[in-house]
Amino acid sequence: MKKFAIALAAIFVLAVACGSAGTPEQVVQKFLDAWNSGDGDGVASCMSSEGLIELDGFIEILRAAPDESVAQLAMMGLEFTPEEVADLTVGQFLTAMLSSEMASADMPDLSDVVIGETTISEDGQSAVVDVTTDGEEEELELILEDGSWKISKTPE
Repeated sequence: MKKFAIALAAIFVLAVACGSAGTPEQVVQKFLDAWNSGDGDGVASCMSSEGLIELDGFIEILRAAPDESVAQLAMMGLEFTPEEVADLTVGQFLTAMLSSEMASADMPDLSDVVIGETTISEDGQSAVVDVTTDGEEEELELILEDGSWKISKTPE
């Protein structure tokens, strides 16, 4: 159970990793729109490849023991059958998390985020976008991956 909780915490951190073509600010906005609308596929489509690998690893843990996973997910208010767990995608899992009252109660409220200044590195391969939520300023690190900006690291 402890491993499950740790892995779940990692998902919330990694879920704030998003990307698309356009500017870094557009990527952050796309992520926020997907997160706030409960669009797990949209969130997943925004993630860096590193973030997706880690999330896929978590999904693989769930798939390895679907009956046990169903019971653990149910304790979080997520209803899946063992068959659904066997075919679960990152997007489906994130959608379920974002739409569950119980699970979303522990997730950050990103409905009032203000996107601030962006600094792009000299080589043009990375950027930092300042965001403010609840009066707290954070930095989101983005990378240019396959021609698209992706949020690569979330605030610590």
